[in-house]
Amino acid sequence: MAKPTNATDLWVSMPIVRNTVLAAASNANEVAEICADIGISVDDLEKADMRLTLDQCCANIESSIRVSGDPHLGLHLGERTNVSALGLAGLMMASSRYAIDVLHCAQEFSQAFTNLQTFQVETMDEEVHFLSDAMPVWRESSPRTVAHVIETSFSSLVHQLGLLTRKQIRPLRVYFRHPRPADISEHERIFRCRPSFGQERDELVFSASDLRAPVIGHNKPLNDMLKGMYEEQMRRNADGAAFTEKVKQVMLGNMQVTFPPLEVIAEVLHMTPRTLQRKLQQEGTTYRALTDAVKQELALVLLRNHELTISDIAYKLGYLEPTSFQRAFKQWMGRTPMEYRRSN
Repeated sequence: MAKPTNATDLWVSMPIVRNTVLAAASNANEVAEICADIGISVDDLEKADMRLTLDQCCANIESSIRVSGDPHLGLHLGERTNVSALGLAGLMMASSRYAIDVLHCAQEFSQAFTNLQTFQVETMDEEVHFLSDAMPVWRESSPRTVAHVIETSFSSLVHQLGLLTRKQIRPLRVYFRHPRPADISEHERIFRCRPSFGQERDELVFSASDLRAPVIGHNKPLNDMLKGMYEEQMRRNADGAAFTEKVKQVMLGNMQVTFPPLEVIAEVLHMTPRTLQRKLQQEGTTYRALTDAVKQELALVLLRNHELTISDIAYKLGYLEPTSFQRAFKQWMGRTPMEYRRSN
């Protein structure tokens, strides 16, 4: 895939922007202020498929730093980012086998969120190098916002590794291309080492043995299924897909802790909820039936992981109470989740 060469080719997805805005703002007025600086409405923050330009991305970062008054907003945003905020890619990370697989997942699926930066994983002897590369036109036009995003990416990765393995996995060395700030105490706290600034590339260096730590929620069948869904979503020609399949892919792409409501999917597809319902009915289904079908598919895979309790699975599928999930599962399969688990 050719790299974009000018600013008009560069974009970042709304979920990334939304995460920054909500971390920077302490009230609704500040959210509105940052949105105005970006050139979007507050309602636009919920449009998960919306793409923003490079200029809008830079405006978001500059405004967020100003409104928050936090010169280390990038570092702090990274260490507050939960894996659920990364949507389907986050679920893939959470179901990976080892910590090293989390790095590969970030490398492989980052282009679903933005083409402003890329990631690369390199293994050298007993060290693993995780590199981030920002597009030259962005680096040349706004080096301050590049520094913010690189620090967010690195801080977030270290934070996710800790959450997913329950181990303190810290880099051996940290390299940044941007100049050394006056105060690096927060960098040292988060990375547990002293970063080097003004370097030739942005890079985290880990011990290979540290990255062999298992991910607590590893589930190979689920991981394989999610990767298949994600790859299909990325390569599918939306115009040629059946409408039901298109809705399913949008649903999966916008799933975080719970499944998105019909209104969100309709907005993503630029149509009214009534039109979405009508088009699904023409293909012999409803949004409720489609949601149940996806939940059933995910539930069957999750139940194969005996480390997950029935309550864990119910929560992952968006049910507030395990009993609600149990009733739904029995309607789908004619037996309870525990009965199904015992027979598989």
